[in-house]
Amino acid sequence: MGHIGIALMMILVFGVMLVHVQTIYAQAPNETSSQTTLSGDLLNSPLAQDILEKIEQTYQWIEDLENRDYEKTKAQKELEEKRAIALERLNQDLLEWENLWANYTSRAAFERFVEDKPSQIQGVFWDQFEFKEMKVNAGRTALKEVIANGGSLSEARAAYHKAAETKRIELIEMNAQFNVKHNLAYYKEQLLFNSTGQLTLNPYTVSTLGEFYKDYRTNPGYLLANPNDEHAYGSLGTNSDTDCRSGYVLVHRFTNNDYACITESTAERWERYGIGEVVDTEAVIYDEASVTPTVPTNPGTQCKDRHVVVYHFEAKAYGCVLESVANTWIEEDLAEIHELTQFILNKDKHKEIENQIYEINQEITAINDDNILEQIQLKKKYDLMYLDADKLESQEQKKLLKKFYSEDEMSKNELSSLIMKIRENNESNKEKILEDKAEALEDLKRDLHRKMQQMASEFEDNSEIKLVWNSSAEKYYAAKR
Repeated sequence: MGHIGIALMMILVFGVMLVHVQTIYAQAPNETSSQTTLSGDLLNSPLAQDILEKIEQTYQWIEDLENRDYEKTKAQKELEEKRAIALERLNQDLLEWENLWANYTSRAAFERFVEDKPSQIQGVFWDQFEFKEMKVNAGRTALKEVIANGGSLSEARAAYHKAAETKRIELIEMNAQFNVKHNLAYYKEQLLFNSTGQLTLNPYTVSTLGEFYKDYRTNPGYLLANPNDEHAYGSLGTNSDTDCRSGYVLVHRFTNNDYACITESTAERWERYGIGEVVDTEAVIYDEASVTPTVPTNPGTQCKDRHVVVYHFEAKAYGCVLESVANTWIEEDLAEIHELTQFILNKDKHKEIENQIYEINQEITAINDDNILEQIQLKKKYDLMYLDADKLESQEQKKLLKKFYSEDEMSKNELSSLIMKIRENNESNKEKILEDKAEALEDLKRDLHRKMQQMASEFEDNSEIKLVWNSSAEKYYAAKR
């Protein structure tokens, strides 16, 4: 048989197979298998038998593949179920572990410690705890960053210790801020202490402290600690109708149910400490910032989530801004991030500058006072000269009149003429005295101005202090650049 015959036969066989093939389906778990049979003459055809065998073999391959996929899917599902159960059990174990050791955590132990403290200072302790937690978290973050960037374990430890380190000056600074926050200290007073918590007595600090409490009997801390001091309370006593002098306000004291005239700044403190309240509500107007002790934003401030503290160059102040905003400002050289230690040391430097400014202004005040005294003395001198001129005129007129009445040689016309001449000379002399007085005063002013300019020239290259001319007061004063 030729190739054409064989091909025709194959076509015929497949055609017959397509007509006579019977497929029987049987269900298996999650699978479908099939069985193919032949009928008629095809049962005796070797070619048909071979094709049938290959078809059955193909079906078997498909079935095997389906079974393998089913087994794999089933195993994966069982594995995931086991993982979920294990995870649930692990979370339960962790929860039981946390409950078991809950009373032994650092926060729980600290809570028991704080409970024994007076209620008014508990907030300070909790702020100290949170500050410690912030340092620890900063260390952990630094450690993870080093590990994530491929750093060694020793490098990660070093990064942790550097970020989590808390210096003594930082503790002193933050304790001061926490005490102010919880109404246990006054911020302006805390500014007088240096980074080591010491108060250096110098002209500036002594003067500033004197402004806070001119009389110990008005100190809220003293009054609260000595409620039975009759001298402290009685010596300040007055009544509800008292009209206090300028700069003072009438306050009703709750502790003794009486009244006292005190300065406005002291009245503010009394209200803040709950000692009393101002009787005349229009006498002193407090805003929330003045009555409630606040610490300006600084590198120690705890900003809300995703915010950081930056120092803005133009505003010359710290502020909490979004991290994205902070990054933009830093890239544009508008702001920078300061470390807490840097901020504290800058405060020490600022205190030194303030003391220098105070001493310079004291020197300027002394020079101005000397100049004013010289002006007063100069005015007295020329005023006396002016009065002496009038006295001299009067004396000369008396002499002339005496001569007129004692001698017959002088006529009335001559007398009048001589008197007029004396008066004219006196007026001319007094004008000269006034001119000399004005010129002398101008010389004093020019001398003062020259001294101030000379002093100002000494600060031209000073990057911290400058001398400024106050045109309204007509005087110089030192200020921070």
